[in-house]
Amino acid sequence: MPLIIRRLERTDRREQFDCGDGPLNDYIRRYAWQNQEAHLVGVTYVGVESDHPQTVIGYYTLAASSIPTESLPRDAVSHLPPYMVVPVVLLARLAVHSEFKGRKVGPALLGDALGRCADIGLHIGCRYVIVDAYQTAVDWYSEYGFIPLGGAAPGAKTQKMFIDLRTVEHGRKTQ
Repeated sequence: MPLIIRRLERTDRREQFDCGDGPLNDYIRRYAWQNQEAHLVGVTYVGVESDHPQTVIGYYTLAASSIPTESLPRDAVSHLPPYMVVPVVLLARLAVHSEFKGRKVGPALLGDALGRCADIGLHIGCRYVIVDAYQTAVDWYSEYGFIPLGGAAPGAKTQKMFIDLRTVEHGRKTQ
């Protein structure tokens, strides 16, 4: 079945979503809609199958953010104006229902997210996409060009990573 990726709708069935991670499940079930519509702090995009267009099989959330310039590698900011912070897009969450793992839903969601971020970068000032990747997902994000940032505390559950929107845009042009 073809995967459709679109903005979360109130009528989407999210209550049965289970990616195996409690906080990611809770977010899509309980908080994604209100954060998107009431609080305006993140927009969630869902993956659905064409023959079950209201059943969420994967999702990601985007939000505006910034990162201190000093947190980025020197070569990533040496050509930028000397600002204290750099505007970024935060890939706040990305999850795939356990029944659909291994079926390329995750890469499709990430590709869609990066494409949207590249489009956003054409309309507002932002240079990078940032993700707080679970340690178990660091290698996966690295495969798509994300670079780990230093400073993660020993034993931390997540690793902050980034990708330059110019890299994303270059990849889109060469496809």
